[in-house]
This record gives sequence, C-alpha cells and structure tokens, in this order.
Amino acid sequence: MPISRLSTLPVTLIAGSLLAGCATTRQIAVDYPKTETVAIKPLRGHSAVGGDDYYVQLVSDFEFKGDSALKGGCNEMGGHYENGDLSAALVFSVHNETLKLKREVSGFLYQATTGKCNFKLETKKANLTPWLRLDTSKDTLIDYNFLTSNSHEANLSQLVEDVNAASGLFALTGVGAGMAVMGKLAGNWVETSPQVVAKTPAASGKYSSESHSLPASVVLAGDSGNFNQSRLAVYEVVEGGLKAWSSEAKLLGELRIYPEVATSLLLKTAGETTPDAHDLSLDELWRAPIQTANGEVSLLQLVNQVDPAAKPNLQPDWRNYEEVESQCRRLKLVMKDLGFNKFDRNAVLYYFLAKSPDWKNFNISAQKAMTDEIRPKLLEQYRAKDFSACLAAEDYAAMKSMRLPVNTGQDWDNLTSSRQKKEGVISPIQSAARQFLSALQNPNKDEAARQLYPLLNTEKSGNGSVLLQNHLSNFGLEALLQVPNIADDGVVVTAAQLANVFAALNVDSFSCARPAQEQGQPMANIGIMLFATKPGSPREKGGALEFELVQGKIGRLAFQHPSFRDFEQNLADYPDLGGCRIDAEFINRLH
Repeated sequence: MPISRLSTLPVTLIAGSLLAGCATTRQIAVDYPKTETVAIKPLRGHSAVGGDDYYVQLVSDFEFKGDSALKGGCNEMGGHYENGDLSAALVFSVHNETLKLKREVSGFLYQATTGKCNFKLETKKANLTPWLRLDTSKDTLIDYNFLTSNSHEANLSQLVEDVNAASGLFALTGVGAGMAVMGKLAGNWVETSPQVVAKTPAASGKYSSESHSLPASVVLAGDSGNFNQSRLAVYEVVEGGLKAWSSEAKLLGELRIYPEVATSLLLKTAGETTPDAHDLSLDELWRAPIQTANGEVSLLQLVNQVDPAAKPNLQPDWRNYEEVESQCRRLKLVMKDLGFNKFDRNAVLYYFLAKSPDWKNFNISAQKAMTDEIRPKLLEQYRAKDFSACLAAEDYAAMKSMRLPVNTGQDWDNLTSSRQKKEGVISPIQSAARQFLSALQNPNKDEAARQLYPLLNTEKSGNGSVLLQNHLSNFGLEALLQVPNIADDGVVVTAAQLANVFAALNVDSFSCARPAQEQGQPMANIGIMLFATKPGSPREKGGALEFELVQGKIGRLAFQHPSFRDFEQNLADYPDLGGCRIDAEFINRLH
C-alpha cells in the first residue's frame, strides 16, 4: 500500500503523543481487506458443484513480506523508544446462526515497550471454523476487530490470552486423526459446552478499535460456487525520530483468510480427490475418532449420543428388508444432521447394509447375474428391493465413486438388457426342444410323426422334412432309414422316417436341452441334448443330438459324439445353462 493511503486510516493507527527531539514510536496499521474470488472446482469427473461434496475449514495465516522487514525497520530507527506499552491485536469473530456457532480467534498480537527494538509480533496459523459441510459453511460470517492501545492499563495481551483459551475448546485434530462435527445435532453441544469469554478492555479512552465484516467466504448458487479469500495488509509505522512530524510505513505482511477443503473419508482425503472406501469394515468406521465440542469420541459413541427418538437400531433383523431399510434411513438422517457429507455418510451406510442379504442381492455382480441359477424373475425380485426409502440415485453414485461394489440404476438397466438378450437366445431353443422331445417320447410312431411334422422344415423339401446327419459312428442309420448311403452333408428325411429312427433306437431317456456355445456365448439357433439308450439299441449307450433352428423350425438334426464342440467341457464350465443342468452321471452313462 502506498504510504499516502495511511492518511485514510486514522483509526487503525495507535494513538501516539507528539514527541520532540529523537523520540520515536512504532505502530501497527491494518489496511482494509482485499478480496479475491476463486471458483469452487467440481469434484473430478463431475461438472457441477454440490453443497454435499466438500468439507470446508476457514483458516487465517500471516504471510511475511519483504526481506526481514522487522529487523530492517528496527535498524533504521536509532535512539530509543520514548513511548512504551504499545500493543495491537486483531481478533476475528466467527458466527454461524444455523449451527449456533459463535467464537473468537486471534489473528495476531503486537507489543512494544521502551527501549531500542523492544517489540514482539506474534502470528500463527489459526483455524477459524471447524470442518463444515460446504452447504453449511456458506452460512458462516466473519468479522474482525482491530484494537490498539498505548497504555499498560489496557494491554491487549490479556485479551488475546482469553481468546486463545476460548479457541482451545474447539481445537481440532490433524488430518487422518479425526474431524470436528458441526451439524444440527452437534449445535446443541456447542451451545451447552463451557466457553471462556474474552474480556474486552474497558472503553476508557486507553485503546482504539475498528471493526469490519469480511465477505462471505463460501458462496453457492445452483450448481456452482465461489470461495472468497481475503487479505489484510499489515504495516509497521514509525513516527518521529530525526524527522519530526513525519512517519514512515513498511509492509510487514498480509493476514490471509482462506478456505481449506477436504472430501474426507472421515477426513483422511484432502483436496478434490474422491475418498477410497473399498477395503474397510463397519467396525473400523465405528472406531474412527471424531472431534466434537466436548472432546474426542468414536463415531459409534457419537451416533449413540443422539436423541433416542432419532437414534437408529444398529442391530436390526438383517433378514427383514423393511426393518433394515427403515433403520438405514434413520442412520442416514442422523449422520446428515451431525454434519457428515455424502462420502462419509454413504461409506458408513454401505458397510452398515453389508450384513443384509437383500443388499448383497441388489448389488449382484454382472457375472453372477448372467448365470442360470439366477432366473430372470429372481433378478426382478432382487432389483425390487433397492432400499429406495433410504438411498437415492446420488447415494449409489457416491458409493460407486468410492470404489464400492454397488449397482446404480444404469448398472441394473445394463444387467436387465444383457439378461434379456441372453433369454432371447435361450427361449427359442428351449421352446423348440420341449415340443421336439414331447414328440420323440411318444411311444406311438404314427402320433409321433404327426407331432414332428409341423416342427420340421427344409428349404429343399418343405414342411415335415429335416436334414439328418450322423457324426456318431456307423450304427446302422442307413438300414433304419432304408437308404443305400448317407452323404457327408446328410440326407433329408420325413417326419415319419425320423419317428421310425427314434423308435428303433430304443431311447431310455433324454436330457434337457440347452443352447450350444461358442467362445462362452450361447448360440441363437443351435441346441443340443443328450440321449441314453436301453440295452440292445443299435447305438450302444447313446450320444448327443444337435438341432438347428431356421426361422423357428428344425431344419437340421445331427447325431453327435458327446465331445462334439467340447460339449463335456462346456457342461463342466457352465453346469446350468438356460435352466438346463445335466448331471455328470448322465454323461458317464454314454462313455
């Protein structure tokens, strides 16, 4: 600040006597605040700022300017100080009506006594507020009071001592060791906790005072927001000395008031990084130390201290979905009222719900959801129990961003779509197989042929015909069909001929049918089933029967060895496919 500006701040200068000769006085002056506005950054991967995203702690810190400003100023003074017992202090007054939070914090203390270079300037980084959620911090207002005195009767050091003693009640632990809770419920503790009141010196004309309000440090508007960082320039003013009637000002430094932010997993993650909660347990979270106005307690103790009417039951009947959902909501509301943000709340809620089988079912993995043990109707039941009375879409999004294995609405849409595609492949195979097996198992050949007729079709011969192939062995299929030879690509037969073949095979039993697979994916138009024969059958023991659908009808049948398409390995890898499980005992009968 140019020296000429000081003439505009008469009340910020220590009132000093006009001294004759070489007498000098050193004073402290504080300029009016300068404010810099900085946009609040959205969390990584987000486009908007939410009041539930961050915790904010407002901090004051003194930045020295220039080269050894105090020492340089002292050396230039000569002689000694005639005027003693000079003191100056800057005290912040912090208030948040929503949280019933009122406190004072010292910015700096300056003292000078008679004698060359006999002065002391005390500055330190100070936490003006506890860690507050962003949406709550916007209600925090800060005033500052700059006091100066030239009388030992109004020494300001006692005032600063009282302020520091009061601030000590709100001392916060460091990052990683805990956090301060300042929510609606915590406000009751703030109001009832013992406080030391700083006694301002009596207004006896022995001191001067100037008070100002700083702009709100946190401003939220819709999906965006700003931080206001204020700077108070602090000057050393030397009056008198060899140049009577003159004064000289030097910038000592700036008192900065600025926000620090944390996303927190109970304050272990600072800055804009989303906390990682994937490898924790509820017991670990319950033991987390929390700093309150009444001292440090564990998170579990904190939750247990709330009003019994709001307190959740932390040991519900985990198999009772409605009860678990209800207690989940109570816990969520309590944690929000205590001031926890969405990351800390949802980490606790996730591990609280982890004991519920319905929670595990809702967050089923994509791989498990595709298995045939989990039928589509069962998946629908899993999705229906989505804990919507407790959790909203943004809660699931917050959990997922912390690497917790949950299914968002989009995840469930993808699961359902994938399952529908799979069922779209499996259902036609199963439907055709049920009708085909019903006909083959009919002991009456004529009736069997009539049942088979509408199921079969080839482009070459039309309805009631099928291309029959044999890749099993020479078990006399030509004789059964009364044809001289069967080409490599097979022979087209009628429904009646096919009925005769299976009657002659003397089949004992069929397995269920399932889609054939390639590279682990079910094929849309090819199914396969096993058949076991009775003693005396032309085909000893049995084999596999593959059928291919063309426009919904069977256009090709093939007798296959059970190892065809590595069928046995496929059964081992996928024992249940399309609701069809074929026991190993059935396969062993074919060997």
